[in-house]
Amino acid sequence: MSSTLSVQGRLRKEKSARRFKGSLRGQQTPFEIGRVLAAKTIALPQPAQELSLDQQNIQSRVVARLDRAASAAEMHDRNGFILGINETLRSLKSDVSDGDWQDVVLPTARVHPLAGHVTECPLTRHSLTRPRGYPGDAGLLDLIYRHADAQPVVAASSDTGRDVYGFTNDTSVCEAVRQRRKLLAERIDRIAAARPGAEMLAVACGHLREAEISVAMRGGRIGRFIATDQDLDSLRVVEGYREHVSPAIEARKLSVRDFISGRHDLGTFDFVYAAGLYDYLDDRIAMRLTRRLFSLLKPGGTLLVANFLTGCMEVPYMEVFMDWHLLYRTEAEIKAFASEISDVDLADVTYYQDARNCIGYMELQRI
Repeated sequence: MSSTLSVQGRLRKEKSARRFKGSLRGQQTPFEIGRVLAAKTIALPQPAQELSLDQQNIQSRVVARLDRAASAAEMHDRNGFILGINETLRSLKSDVSDGDWQDVVLPTARVHPLAGHVTECPLTRHSLTRPRGYPGDAGLLDLIYRHADAQPVVAASSDTGRDVYGFTNDTSVCEAVRQRRKLLAERIDRIAAARPGAEMLAVACGHLREAEISVAMRGGRIGRFIATDQDLDSLRVVEGYREHVSPAIEARKLSVRDFISGRHDLGTFDFVYAAGLYDYLDDRIAMRLTRRLFSLLKPGGTLLVANFLTGCMEVPYMEVFMDWHLLYRTEAEIKAFASEISDVDLADVTYYQDARNCIGYMELQRI
């Protein structure tokens, strides 16, 4: 997986690599390593029992290529271990059909001994086990943000788990998520400065961590801020912000279906955003939701939506070991979210991407 490390970061990772070497010492083969580690991590799904000859060949290739990645671990090349896994999976994903990727590659890789190593990573484990019952929850984002609330989980992980986390958390996808948080805080501040007492709506807000770093929030420059989610655990965290971030914050339990059907009495807003939701919505629902959210804007108000872009390098690792499947889209597909909105209501449409070309953003301004 790609990572950008500072000099200090490299030194820190070289030190942890020595720990990684110790965690592998004494084992005879990569498969023996995996049996020991898998036994003390999680129960992984078994590969399909009935395979065609072609699928058996694919399975053999998966095992052989992951064995080579395990050899990097045997040689105590921790950086090569992580990079090798992702490059191996990317190569496999490009070589097989979507059906064989789902039916052969994923289950085979998940019972390979390397899974025992990577699922000790707190980020990987959280995504795979889905403690709240759905993918991409706010607890996972806290691990990506390196938020203080996630540190006990990291500290409780094994040395190997923390080592792997040092790389998985340093990928382009995770950096894009951290930059998304900063971007949302900046948009909140900008709109609050332009529209004093602005009213705002966050859809599928999670833990609303952007509120912590918004100057306008802490400065009392928001008139009303409604944060909605369908996860009550997330909303309890958001409610806590009323005391130490802003009394303007109000948590409301609402789902996508509630917005599309209009079953709410939220009123209108200067700024509405849904930054981590569209990656899970099909095109039809995404278009309908965009139209509904746009209808909640005051004159001159802004709607911001975001979606991960096709081509992210870490996708194979996310799908295989994290069981994290998103709907990746192109610029044209993101812009198509606005196709149900009449041009006569649109003052402006702005599209842009983050520095790593991982997330695409679209802002719609109402006349």
